[in-house]
Amino acid sequence: MENNMLSGFNDGNAFAAQHDEGEKPEYTRSEVILSVFVMIASFCFIRYVLFHLMGFITTGLFIAIISAAIIYMKKKKYEFSGFNKLLAAVLYIFSMVFSITANNLVKNLDAVFLIGVGAYFVYSVGASNNKIDRFLPYAMFKALLEYPFSHFGTQGKITSDAISSSKKGSEARYILLGLIITVPLTAIVAALLMAADDGLERMLSGIADHIFGNGFWDIVLQLILAIPCSMYLFGLLYANAHRNELNKLNEQACTQKIYNMRFLSNLVVYTAVTPICILYVLFFMSQASYFLSAFTNSLPEGFTYADYARRGFFELCAVAVINLIVTCFISLFSKKAGKEKPLALKVYSVMISVFTLILIATAMSKMVMYISRYGLTALRFYTSWFMVLLAIVFVLIIVKQFRFDMKLSRDISAVFVFMFGLLCFCRPEAVIAKYNIEMYKSGSLEELDTDTLLRMSDDAVLTAYDEGVLTVEEIKEYKLDRIYLVGYGDTLKKYNLSSVILEMKMN
Repeated sequence: MENNMLSGFNDGNAFAAQHDEGEKPEYTRSEVILSVFVMIASFCFIRYVLFHLMGFITTGLFIAIISAAIIYMKKKKYEFSGFNKLLAAVLYIFSMVFSITANNLVKNLDAVFLIGVGAYFVYSVGASNNKIDRFLPYAMFKALLEYPFSHFGTQGKITSDAISSSKKGSEARYILLGLIITVPLTAIVAALLMAADDGLERMLSGIADHIFGNGFWDIVLQLILAIPCSMYLFGLLYANAHRNELNKLNEQACTQKIYNMRFLSNLVVYTAVTPICILYVLFFMSQASYFLSAFTNSLPEGFTYADYARRGFFELCAVAVINLIVTCFISLFSKKAGKEKPLALKVYSVMISVFTLILIATAMSKMVMYISRYGLTALRFYTSWFMVLLAIVFVLIIVKQFRFDMKLSRDISAVFVFMFGLLCFCRPEAVIAKYNIEMYKSGSLEELDTDTLLRMSDDAVLTAYDEGVLTVEEIKEYKLDRIYLVGYGDTLKKYNLSSVILEMKMN
């Protein structure tokens, strides 16, 4: 199969030509084939990712796009390092998420993840990288924005030239022109004939209703949106295959940019950060009993479990964001940073990170206490996941203070991919349903909210059905009500493992 696809991308003779006023872009037969594929893939992306996030269909679409990118870059004689092969494997693995879960939030996050990693993968192959970029934010900017938009209009030029140089393309243009000319005249004649004959009016009205129904205008909108999407995707692939025309990432220039950002005297930084650190110390001292209650599984006076856990969560979010900003501020804008970073500045970075870790540990203890009493919800699950991720990031920041050669971008990226993989492949709503059902059966949870389980995706519904807490009649009744009330009846959304297995067991 791969050999067939490779032969389809056969370069053949270049279609390079000259304008009177300048040069047309040089392109080969592989670019023409790639352009057609990208047009089709972009429409499918708009339809099956942006409008209707499917299961098996979306998985197949991403696998096809990744495979086409690999084949195209191979035809352009680019070598794939071990690192790039690892990125390709990550892309293929995470493409399977759409098929194994019915959770729309996870699938949306996964789609964003695949777009970002996919763009960086093509960029990395073009740059012949054998490891993650040291200046990853700059590389991501080039991969996602600078390179694709530098050739945003190239697909249109190549398509126009390919059509004009082809006999069938020229004939198609004349046919299209004829249709455009005849449409107004045909509409006038049809209106006159409909006014003269009731039978013809009913016939043409039925045809019009069938063609121009609700789905027709959705498809028109998807086709319109697919055009810029196609131009972006083609620009991304074409730009990275023709890197000689582009401004490549220069590590020395990036180093100089970061150095130029260091304009604040370290004394100013110390003066600005010291009050914050003192405030944290006073805060922990005054609230010691409040925070320690989480570790002793007891509530402070005047608090309910819900109030206690929620208050801790919002405190964590606010302080964590502030601390991340302060830590970045210290590293980026201090005159003496990087290799020259003095011990005092490292101590401040460590102190802020440690304060954040203490808050995270306290908040996690509160959350565990809350979950053990009231069970899991989606918000509690995702919050806990985020707090663990945040804690690991701050641990890495602490380690970085004592190991300058540590590749922070690499390590944070690896941790994020691992944690995101856990989130996607554990099927969160199945875990939530399983945990709550087991708590209910053990007597730890007084009441099991089956309505909440039904409102979750088929991951949770399948788990609840297998555990015997939901019947076929309850599931069917709820789904029928959803279809009637909000039009929740897209058959294609059933094409994932959870939904398919649930459908088979119910029938």
